[in-house]
Amino acid sequence: MKKFDFRLESVLKVRGLHKKMAEREVAIARAKVNKNQQELEQTKEEFDRSFHFLAGQDANLHFWHQLTSNYQANLKKREAELIERREELKEKLEVEKKNLSRRMKEEKAIEKLKDYQQQVHQEEVERTFQKEIEEIDLLKRGNKG
Repeated sequence: MKKFDFRLESVLKVRGLHKKMAEREVAIARAKVNKNQQELEQTKEEFDRSFHFLAGQDANLHFWHQLTSNYQANLKKREAELIERREELKEKLEVEKKNLSRRMKEEKAIEKLKDYQQQVHQEEVERTFQKEIEEIDLLKRGNKG
C-alpha cells in the first residue's frame, strides 16, 4: 500500500511557523500594553504622593511649593505621554491580533486540504484492498470449479 504523501506539507509547516511568530508578536504587544499601564499607574501614584506632600508643607515655604509644582507638572506631562503611548500600543496589539487570526485561518485551510486529501487517499487504499480481496475470491472460486 502506498503511504499518504501530502505535497503541501512544507507549506503547512511554514504557515505553522508564521502562526507561531504572530502569536509571539501578540504576546510582545500585550506585554508592552501591560508595562505601559503599570508605568501609568505608578506615575499617577507618584503624583498623588507629591500632592499629599505639598499639602503637608507650610504654605510659607515657597521653595517647596515651587519644587513640588514643577514635579507635578512633569508627572502630568509623563502621564499624558504614557496615555498616548498606550493608545499606540493598543492599536499595534489589535493589528497583531488580526495578523494572528489571518495566519490561523491560512494554516487551518491547509490542514483542511490535507485532511481531505488524506481521506481521499484512504478511500483509494480501501478500494484497492477491496479489489484485491474480490480478485482473490474469484481465483479461489475458479480453482474450485
